[in-house]
Amino acid sequence: MKSIKTSLIALLLFGIQIAPGYTQKILQITDFGGKPDSWSNATPAIKKALDFCRGQENITINFPKGRYDLWPSFCEGKPTDTGLYLNDLKNITIEGNDSELIFHGCMSISLINSCENITFQNFSIDWDRPFLSQAEIVQATDNHLDVWIDKEQYPYHIENGKIMFTGEGWKLPVLGHQNLYDKDKKEIVPQTWDSPLKDIFQQPAEEVGNGVVRFNGKPSMKPDPGTIVTLNHAFYPADGINILQSKNTLLKNLRIYHSLACGVYGELSENITMDNVSVTVNETKGRVFSSLHDASHFRNCKGIIKVENCSHTGQGDDFINVHGCNIVIEDIVDAKTIEVNTRGRYAFAGDEMWFLDQKIAQRGEVRVVESIDPVYNDNKLVGYRISFTGDLPKGTKVKDFVENKTWNASLVLRNCNILKKNRARGILVTTPKDVIIENNYFNTAGTAILIEGDIDHWFESGAVANVKIRNNIFENCLTSGNASGNRWEWGDAVITITPSHKPMDIHTEPYHKNIVIQNNLFKVFDAPLVRGRSVRNLQFIDNEIVKTETYKPYSWQKSAFLLDGCKEVLIRNNQIDEKYITRDILIEHMRKSDVKVDNGQKMKIDFVKGMKTYLN
Repeated sequence: MKSIKTSLIALLLFGIQIAPGYTQKILQITDFGGKPDSWSNATPAIKKALDFCRGQENITINFPKGRYDLWPSFCEGKPTDTGLYLNDLKNITIEGNDSELIFHGCMSISLINSCENITFQNFSIDWDRPFLSQAEIVQATDNHLDVWIDKEQYPYHIENGKIMFTGEGWKLPVLGHQNLYDKDKKEIVPQTWDSPLKDIFQQPAEEVGNGVVRFNGKPSMKPDPGTIVTLNHAFYPADGINILQSKNTLLKNLRIYHSLACGVYGELSENITMDNVSVTVNETKGRVFSSLHDASHFRNCKGIIKVENCSHTGQGDDFINVHGCNIVIEDIVDAKTIEVNTRGRYAFAGDEMWFLDQKIAQRGEVRVVESIDPVYNDNKLVGYRISFTGDLPKGTKVKDFVENKTWNASLVLRNCNILKKNRARGILVTTPKDVIIENNYFNTAGTAILIEGDIDHWFESGAVANVKIRNNIFENCLTSGNASGNRWEWGDAVITITPSHKPMDIHTEPYHKNIVIQNNLFKVFDAPLVRGRSVRNLQFIDNEIVKTETYKPYSWQKSAFLLDGCKEVLIRNNQIDEKYITRDILIEHMRKSDVKVDNGQKMKIDFVKGMKTYLN
């Protein structure tokens, strides 16, 4: 009885409201020292509140509406903090009540680690001084580039003839790529990609008055006056909301105006929902940027990734990426054991693993992981040693792959806006589980949907098995797609399917299967609708195609369809605008009989001739 009374007194002291039936406890962040609209550091209060939750469940941490500032602690001059660090917690809700969480310096927004049933809802996230700056083009000549920079928002100085930008605890030059946005719509300038001005911002700089900085040297292009350029100062320093080895995470009604890598990143987690969670430009501050990298990125998750009612803008990479990993076999230790590269961290004892022959890239036999141990060389992690419960498949060799079968997620993405107000592509997805992409609006700079399967660069697996793309609008996508076939341009067609695996002849078994593109509206200014490589059962049916004059055609793909090594292709019952005069289906490593087209489509099937179809 004494312990019960003591617990109740503790709850009352901390201002906790107990809902009927003792099922829900509500903590006020103000009772732990958080002071809205004070500009004081709320990080210690948040840590105290989360520490109080340890060992308990069914708690809501309530932030009365206001502004809360989160500052990092410093160790040897380097910031070390995560704003909201949830570790080994269950059934916890962070309720923001439309509050603003303002971060400072180099911080991660949140780490949700080894948790279950966590909800973040009803708040926004920003930095007063982001790790990006922006400038407005004043004049571009053969000898210099003049830009105007708001020095109050984006502090800088000239040091030894070079521009240096400063922030809260940092001083950095322009790093990585820059991107151009038009002055009116604040969209990626058509037919520009990464660093269209190349290294001009590393050239000798001088202030010429009225906030104008001159960079001496010949710019690689001459943007129109008023064009906005974004300037990066970091490369993946810290993800935003990082969900690691957790289950049933719900993010709802959030606005992420900035993060120092991906806005939301999930890894080895089960069931993640983003509902009305947008990584988006803070227009009230005149910005055109948001996160440094992808709006959301999910690697080796399982269960279902559900993304609904989201509209991302300004992010420094794609809208979403969902994939696993092709893990390279570096050595065969014995009959049951291999050593792999560092991607081996995406596996646990008890997981099922596919073995893939590098040459044919098909998922083969399955083995169960018995143990996995890190491998070090001179105290540096270089890979992992994986032992299986049974012998390795016959013929396994170095440089083949293993792929985690256990950790694959399905994807549902609906009612979202995927726009050209950000760098690169729209949706990237490579998972063998079910994928549904429906009721979305696409208006992207690069390809709207990219389905790859990478065995030679990023090693993002794997082959899709059931993808449905339906009831979407694709409007004037691909304004910065592949003009020349260069790998670092942003996609070949409105929908691009380009696994690294290259068919060798008509007998090569396709990598992907069952991709159905149905009942969509394509408003296109250029020819390419679909670029498809190595797909069995690719269907393009019941779609409407409308020709627009919004932009001038430029793409290297001059056919409606460019297919390589596909089988069981069906193009049927599509309504095609008479102004869309491109009716070519070009094929290679295929028979004409591999494509079925109904007579009403007026499509012509022919073989690729005199054209290099693989990216440089």
